[in-house]
Amino acid sequence: MYLKLRIFFTILSAVCVAAALPVGAVLGFVWAGILALSAFLFYGLMLLCKQNQESSEKSIQPLETEQSDKTKPLDGKQEND
Repeated sequence: MYLKLRIFFTILSAVCVAAALPVGAVLGFVWAGILALSAFLFYGLMLLCKQNQESSEKSIQPLETEQSDKTKPLDGKQEND
């Protein structure tokens, strides 16, 4: 879910940056400023989603390593594939 949100916020940020100059030239630079602030807002939301995704992946990773440790043979010998 976080990955989809990161992609969505990145696209919105890029659209806001790309539209800032043309909109600013046609409607005024106040609108360009609003679009630039919106781009920073979407960029910050993308970073927040990235941070949440990394923290959720780290909390899942120890569970996976514990499960893989249980499948190892007790005598310490490794099986070759």
